[in-house]
Amino acid sequence: MRIISTMGIVLGMALGATTVVHAEEITWPGYMWQDPEDVPFYGAFADDFEKANPDIQIKRVPVPYSGFFDKQLIDLASGNPADIITMFDGELGTYIENGFLEPLNPYLDKAGISLKDFGPSARLAVKDGKIYGVNIIVNPVVLLYHSKLLEEAGLQPPKNIAEFYDALKKLNHPEKHQFATNIFAKPGAANLQYNSVMAYVRGFGGDFFEKGQPTATKPETIEALRFYKKIYDENLTPKGMDINGAAQMFYHGKIAMEPASSFAGKLVAQISPDLGPQLRAMPLPFPGHATRALNVFVGVAKDSKHKDAAGKMVAFIATLEEQQKILDLIGQPPARLDVDYTATLAKYPWFQAYIDATRDPNTKSIAPEGAESFASEVQKVVGTNVEAMLFSGVSPEDAASKMQKELLALVASKKKN
Repeated sequence: MRIISTMGIVLGMALGATTVVHAEEITWPGYMWQDPEDVPFYGAFADDFEKANPDIQIKRVPVPYSGFFDKQLIDLASGNPADIITMFDGELGTYIENGFLEPLNPYLDKAGISLKDFGPSARLAVKDGKIYGVNIIVNPVVLLYHSKLLEEAGLQPPKNIAEFYDALKKLNHPEKHQFATNIFAKPGAANLQYNSVMAYVRGFGGDFFEKGQPTATKPETIEALRFYKKIYDENLTPKGMDINGAAQMFYHGKIAMEPASSFAGKLVAQISPDLGPQLRAMPLPFPGHATRALNVFVGVAKDSKHKDAAGKMVAFIATLEEQQKILDLIGQPPARLDVDYTATLAKYPWFQAYIDATRDPNTKSIAPEGAESFASEVQKVVGTNVEAMLFSGVSPEDAASKMQKELLALVASKKKN
């Protein structure tokens, strides 16, 4: 905490000063303070904010991604949360429904921030006219691939699922530690499994929820699960690796193509400069012609001890200047519509596929439609059953059937409450 020294106080009194300003500290825990793909922006943002607001400090608390959201939920439910809350689509609805978040309208209005400057996903944080979170990043998934590997195999970019599967078979060389694609193939993290499988489910035109009703047994959903399991069963993906290890393989050109967010492309260019120029991106070549987006929101805890300072910080991160830095520093599409992509496209032409995806009405939030308020529970049901399908020999049909029953029971329990 910044405190003016005794000598400074004496000098200030001698000069006629009447007040001493102490920095107010707001806590912001999260994975972003240690993850290499996030640190460049969040560190710079915190520095920017403190420079513009010397009476407020941000306490940056690193928390591993694997346990972050569980801990945050426990802290919120116990009435002892941090000041700043970080959320994906799934957490957002749960937090709003449980009254964990402070309305941000006064802070955004004072800063001149309007939702009309943001894409449609920003409205996920609105309930009864109150804004409970600021959408800062939109992370759609498209097919990111190393074009040189496709050319060496005599392949063109796949236009449909048959060409995609053919390419997977020809690009897979596990004996050389070279794999065709990457799905999450390690048990024990249901939420990560949900995130991974959703690119395929949405891409095939399926879903696990539509208009508040479970749709795990929808034909398109089962078709996607079959294909996802085929990738695992045929060893077209590295198995048993954590999410960071598999990501590193793609950054070094050891995975040919994968449904991925834009930061993966930026990191390829940084980590493997020789591979960056031949990186390409395109819409998912799946039959449903759709994709999913994982949105990042920040908000203020209802029980925050420093609401005004925290609200000021959340409004600051929504400004055009800071949103532009999200793009420039970490290569992720900001939620604001008025950012300038000119420099990014000049350096990374493949980024156009992500811009298009953020504006495509077929790009949907990863949150279950109509079940956003208990999204984390839906993710657990889906992820656990997908794990059983991959690692315990359960058929896609049986996994979908069990999912459907559990999701129906979950909906019924919510109606009773």
